[in-house]
Amino acid sequence: MKKYLLAGTMFIFVLICGSAEAAAQKFSKVVTDADRWDPIAVEEPVECSGDPEECALKALGAMEISVGDEPDFSVYRLGENEGREVTVVFVSHLPEGDDSVLGILYRLKFSSENGEASKYRLDELGRMFQCVRGPEGWRKTLCP
Repeated sequence: MKKYLLAGTMFIFVLICGSAEAAAQKFSKVVTDADRWDPIAVEEPVECSGDPEECALKALGAMEISVGDEPDFSVYRLGENEGREVTVVFVSHLPEGDDSVLGILYRLKFSSENGEASKYRLDELGRMFQCVRGPEGWRKTLCP
């Protein structure tokens, strides 16, 4: 039941944010504004070759952040910023063993050199929580 609720919430979240195919349209602030997320410090640059989903898993693994066996992904190609192509990847999962947290959503902002679409550098990392108790929706504070 918990997995279906999280999947439904992610579906609504994606509908609100827009889709990757709508790159020419304005993106939701949830996609573009890192201040809406609980920041996680990236101590050393994480670089990766591959697709955005693979690079997200590699970056989270390098930081010892587990997202379980079946995380869900959403990828948004935001376009060029300061000479680099920017891609935002959302990774969501159902945490085990915490009955107060329904789901955790990570936001990874990658950039790549123009023309190097399969080589990414992690620039920002943040997370949001969906809680069982308290106000509905995603938030950047820990669950009560």
